[in-house]
Amino acid sequence: MNKFWKISNVIVLGLLILICGLGTFYKHISFGLGLGDMFGYLVLYLGTLIHLILTLVSRKKGSLRHILLTLLFLTFTILIILNTTIWRGHEYRWNGSIFYLPCPTEITIDNQEIQKEELITMCTMDYYSEFSGNWNGQFVTIKAGDIKVPEELEEFIQRPITKVGIEPDFHEIFEDNRTRKEFDFNKDTLQTNIDYKFAGEIRAIRNEIPVIEVRIK
Repeated sequence: MNKFWKISNVIVLGLLILICGLGTFYKHISFGLGLGDMFGYLVLYLGTLIHLILTLVSRKKGSLRHILLTLLFLTFTILIILNTTIWRGHEYRWNGSIFYLPCPTEITIDNQEIQKEELITMCTMDYYSEFSGNWNGQFVTIKAGDIKVPEELEEFIQRPITKVGIEPDFHEIFEDNRTRKEFDFNKDTLQTNIDYKFAGEIRAIRNEIPVIEVRIK
């Protein structure tokens, strides 16, 4: 029985060390507290260090000591995991990603065999595309320019990209205690078989065709 609790305690310690290592050297974890994450990391590091020291000095102790260490630090580990996932603070709420993603952006994938929301890193202007093309009422056939696509989305897109779907860019206006969207243009007013110059970023993929949220240049 003593051997079982010793092994259990070492497993919990190993899990804490793994969390520290992954959160520091691989991809950051977040407590959703902004600058307060520094306090969260401090608690994580101190808790892991204390657990390590207590485990080393308790090697020859009885099973009661190892039971207490296992249960105490298992609870600590569970609380750390919860506070970096579903209990994360409002500065970076839980979005399904264990590790911190800078500029998290959800891209809608609506292909024949795959329908899902793909969470990727896409900061403003990183994948800003400028292109011109001919509007046929449904798609823009690319005449010039380049469509920039994050690497994570390449598997969902058919290459080469010869046409794209478009959605009008918009900005939100707060008035009368509510928020309304003001669109850059009305897609229904575009004339078919006319070349336009567009600029914008990918927001969705439908039937392996990128959908770009654009403004008319």
